[in-house]
Amino acid sequence: MLDVQLSQDATGFLCASAVMVGLVEALKALATTGLYPSTFTRKLLHIAAGPVFMLTWPWFGSTEATKLWASAVPLTMTAKFALTGLGVIRQESEVKMMSRTGNRQDLLRGPLLYGLVFTVATFFGFRTTTAACSLAALCAGDGMADIMGRRYGGTHTLPWSPRKTWAGSAAYVVSAFAASYAFVQLFYAWGWGGMTTPSELVLPLLAASLISAGAESLPMLDIDNVIAPLCFAVALRMLAPGVS
Repeated sequence: MLDVQLSQDATGFLCASAVMVGLVEALKALATTGLYPSTFTRKLLHIAAGPVFMLTWPWFGSTEATKLWASAVPLTMTAKFALTGLGVIRQESEVKMMSRTGNRQDLLRGPLLYGLVFTVATFFGFRTTTAACSLAALCAGDGMADIMGRRYGGTHTLPWSPRKTWAGSAAYVVSAFAASYAFVQLFYAWGWGGMTTPSELVLPLLAASLISAGAESLPMLDIDNVIAPLCFAVALRMLAPGVS
């Protein structure tokens, strides 16, 4: 039985890794076409990577070692981004897509923290609603805040954070709530929902989205990749103690 579970974990790791590499390569190819600005393709990866990865969680087994195999997926990708940022691996297309300024060292900031957050959350919260919703909020909320803020924010910036806009913060709340509730429904269907039903989590998720949006709006570049999902997780567990 243990051999079967180990085989399932190894297979899950390989398949999930292949899916994630495929996603990154597809978006790199999109970025090289020049059809969209680099800010858009960078945030598209930010939005898509997390949900796509979490959709692979059923592929893994159910032993104590499973969380190690699952968290190894974002860890290996994060290690690659770090090596690229350090110049050990030369990936100009990757730097172009993932950096803000075209400097490879940008990968050692936001992208590195993003990957580490996923690694830690997967290890400690694999198949829990709290971890999945917090990561979904990070991906959808933060990603859409940047896209919508650039497009519709204009000069309507936040008084305490001139780089952020009211439109971006509103987009964060809506997107974080929608994405997290989608994963609540999905986890409930998969039997990972804990002691709460999706309807019981509507208000806690909305409140957590608002709190997380407030954390994301603070003038802390890159660190919001850590603070926003952490605030979401703490708020959700306080407001819905029965959630997994």
